[in-house]
Amino acid sequence: MWRLFVPLKYLLIRHPEKTKFDLVFPIVFACFFLLPTLSSDFRDAAAKMDILGRSSDLLSILTGFFVAALAAVATFGGEEMNEIMPGSSPVTLRDPYRTEPEKLSRRRFLSFLFGYLAFLSLTLYLMGFVYYGLETYVIIKYFPHWAGTSFVVFWGIYGFALGNLLANTLLGLFYLTDRIHRPNRRIYSKNNLVGPEGLEPPTKRL
Repeated sequence: MWRLFVPLKYLLIRHPEKTKFDLVFPIVFACFFLLPTLSSDFRDAAAKMDILGRSSDLLSILTGFFVAALAAVATFGGEEMNEIMPGSSPVTLRDPYRTEPEKLSRRRFLSFLFGYLAFLSLTLYLMGFVYYGLETYVIIKYFPHWAGTSFVVFWGIYGFALGNLLANTLLGLFYLTDRIHRPNRRIYSKNNLVGPEGLEPPTKRL
């Protein structure tokens, strides 16, 4: 059973910068997603706009993309992919079966990242269908006065999860687009090449 939830180990990975992608940015995105719900017109028109249907179409595409990215990371050549990620603060994974946190290589980190994104997008896809069924055949039929509140609560949770998906997708795109093509022994500052590994600028990066 536990094998089904291995991608969620990504949430156990620790690094000073990771909190931004797991909590801070998703909360900001969720606030933007919730702003339209302040309007009663939006709440009434949400079903007609088929917001869930449109987001489900996107999620179905993203699931395939994340699985493909996971396969690419697993087979990507280069010895540096298997080296411990450089930086003043290591990227670690806490495991109850280990006495010390595991320091992750770039390949391990990206495998957890894209595995988590594929799992999350699939979960959100199914979550939309479950909510639509409950809203249509249970809440509106038996508890119509709860329909507006239930939509706002669902949209807040759904928006946070979408924000988490978006933030971590952008992190994954950064790695696929740029970081994995740069050598580990060199670390770049905002302005130029700083020097060999170990001379990282004060900002801590994943």
